[in-house]
Amino acid sequence: MTVRLLAAVAAVALAASPAAASTAGSPAPVDAPAVDALVREYRDATGLPGVAVAVTRGTDVLHAAGYGHTPAGAPVTAYSPMAVASVSKSFTALAVMQLVEAGRVELDGPVRRHLPEFTMADHRAATITVRQLLDQTSGMSDRTFPAFSRRQPDSLREAVAGMRTARLAAAPGTRWEYHNPNFQVAARLVEVVSGRTFDDYLRTYVFGPLGMADSRTIDVAAELPASARGHLMILGAAVALPEPPAFGNGSGGVLSSARDMAAWLVAQGNRGRGPDGTSVVSPSGLATLHRPSAVSGSYALGWSVEGPPRGRRRSDTAATCSPRRRTRRCCPRPATVWRSWRTPACPTATPRPSPSGSSR
Repeated sequence: MTVRLLAAVAAVALAASPAAASTAGSPAPVDAPAVDALVREYRDATGLPGVAVAVTRGTDVLHAAGYGHTPAGAPVTAYSPMAVASVSKSFTALAVMQLVEAGRVELDGPVRRHLPEFTMADHRAATITVRQLLDQTSGMSDRTFPAFSRRQPDSLREAVAGMRTARLAAAPGTRWEYHNPNFQVAARLVEVVSGRTFDDYLRTYVFGPLGMADSRTIDVAAELPASARGHLMILGAAVALPEPPAFGNGSGGVLSSARDMAAWLVAQGNRGRGPDGTSVVSPSGLATLHRPSAVSGSYALGWSVEGPPRGRRRSDTAATCSPRRRTRRCCPRPATVWRSWRTPACPTATPRPSPSGSSR
């Protein structure tokens, strides 16, 4: 998708700003004109029709703006809903972690204990754990279950039901492989355990507490609003085209704005607390979400984690396609979070909502 949402922390924007120099012990100011110039240069170089940018530092949103236009011709603003593609996986992982912390889901217990409808034509699937879904070590694979070339489902229930004839490509917990249905199963687990639709759950326990008023999740591409549809690069020009039919809830269905994604970034670097101090996950739960396993390598629970440059650790959500290829649609560059190895000072948290509801 060529109209994309770019959410970046202040360190990234400041590094590109000529006004980024700061005195010892004081943070550099954000130079909004320099950010604007950087975005303009990027758009000129790539032909990107529209972009939304947010810059955060600590618990503050320092800059949020839109540039260019949507496929429908409307101006892009900091509040324009866009598809965040595989950044959605980080929201699914958080929803599961909330249920883990509420004592309703066992992270290292079998998925089938919480989601009996999850069955495959492979006896080994009974041992897949919830964690293995989230760190993509379940053994499921596009080689044995082609996620995009199969008949596309219309709901998470259908998505899980469609896996009944699939087999695993590896024993659970032995190999990492990126596979969108892992997160579709995880999202369906959230629905069944909480007794809510996945969209309602995220609105109630994630988007709402973080003040993400522009955010929601959808099932299929046909539900995308005009601002979230994309372009295809043809001979160097961005051409607005309808989205291909696809199911993405749980793995890629979240719609959000730059302003909302700034709040999401704040929570990642603020021990699970949003800009106003509201907590959506405990510090230890957040650390678990950002921690890879020995098998998954650099992939944590919905996040890719890179090594620490200059004493910091960077976490990205994984994207599913490359902007360098002009023959396919491109997903947004993942949101990036710089987290200091030192524990940051945090404001007093307001009570965190406890996910509740009956199983169905």
